[in-house]
Amino acid sequence: MTSIVMRILSLLPMITAGICAILLLVSFIGIPVPAQEQKVPLIPCGVPGFETCPVGMAEENLSIPWGMVFLDLDANVEWDRGDVAWVGIVDTKWADECPPDDNGLTGCESTDFEYLAGGPDSDNSFEYSLKPGDTRFVTGGKQGSIDLSTQIVTVEITVSFSIWVNILLLLAIFGLGASAFDMNFPIVSSFFSKEERD
Repeated sequence: MTSIVMRILSLLPMITAGICAILLLVSFIGIPVPAQEQKVPLIPCGVPGFETCPVGMAEENLSIPWGMVFLDLDANVEWDRGDVAWVGIVDTKWADECPPDDNGLTGCESTDFEYLAGGPDSDNSFEYSLKPGDTRFVTGGKQGSIDLSTQIVTVEITVSFSIWVNILLLLAIFGLGASAFDMNFPIVSSFFSKEERD
């Protein structure tokens, strides 16, 4: 009778271990967030009327709450006109040092910024792992660009658990699996009981 009860009770850790395994598998695959598209003006650079190369900055911060520290947010940023423009991500301190005007243009040039990802040397895409805190998108034209139209910037984010969460899930799977196994086949507990009797 006791063995039957133990087998029934062993279902709980087995089910929990199964849920942890599913979560771990989903984390390894990653969950894609629907892509976000934004129209961004192209900025001339090094041409008559734009002898300097001004940098445009987003009006709002890209904010990641600190409560999401247990997640990995891998962003892939692409834009259509890599031949004439670049896109980058900077710390929000640059919004104070180089604030954008009503047109979204800063008084700074591309060489004045420190980039977390992307920047003037990027082609038409970059990848960046978003961290809790605030950042801003910036953009500018490449030398000799005279295009005054717009381009589409696409941001695709894949969500997964942080590495330390994956490790905890893996440990939980092994621990719960071992517990369920021991409840069905009490080899380990019998061994220690025997040791104590000896």
